[in-house]
Amino acid sequence: MVVGCTLIFAMTENVLECAAVAGPFGMEDGHIPDASITVSSQFSNSLAPTRVRLNSQAESGTSGWCKGNLEIRRSGNQEVDPWIQVDLGFTSIITSVITQGYGDTSWVASFKVAYSGDGQEWTAVTNNGSSFPVNYDSNTQVTTSFPRAFQARFLRIVPTACTDDTQCICMRFEVVGCCACRCPVRRVPFITHV
Repeated sequence: MVVGCTLIFAMTENVLECAAVAGPFGMEDGHIPDASITVSSQFSNSLAPTRVRLNSQAESGTSGWCKGNLEIRRSGNQEVDPWIQVDLGFTSIITSVITQGYGDTSWVASFKVAYSGDGQEWTAVTNNGSSFPVNYDSNTQVTTSFPRAFQARFLRIVPTACTDDTQCICMRFEVVGCCACRCPVRRVPFITHV
């Protein structure tokens, strides 16, 4: 019988380094096509997924994607876990997102993130187990850096809180990172105790 024994394993893990070459993927400038942006629901055609692009503006001065639809809101029902996702078109290293509100009194105050290589199986990214706090007004751009860069083709944002009691979840965003082909991988040693 062994008593009081501690096993120590020295291992390495891959760390994706993208900071030197990271940049916007093209939500704002249109490099990501409209067909690559999908949603669980939308409030109306004027608040469609194509309006989610950072700094997008409609003639009214406000713009963004808003979840749900008028009939659902009038019925008093709420959509559970609305989401918006983008297909980057190729495997990428994602480091952060830049978010903005709708341009009036609506913005997302916190969200969860998930990523996927195939659009079917999703992995959650958390902020120490909880949602990421983001915007505090409707126009300021807020950059949310993830604890670790991750490799994916699809990124899904799931808003978890908004600014008002009408549950008007509306937002605009940009994805930041680099093509996986341009990001070096560094092996970093770490020690774990068992």
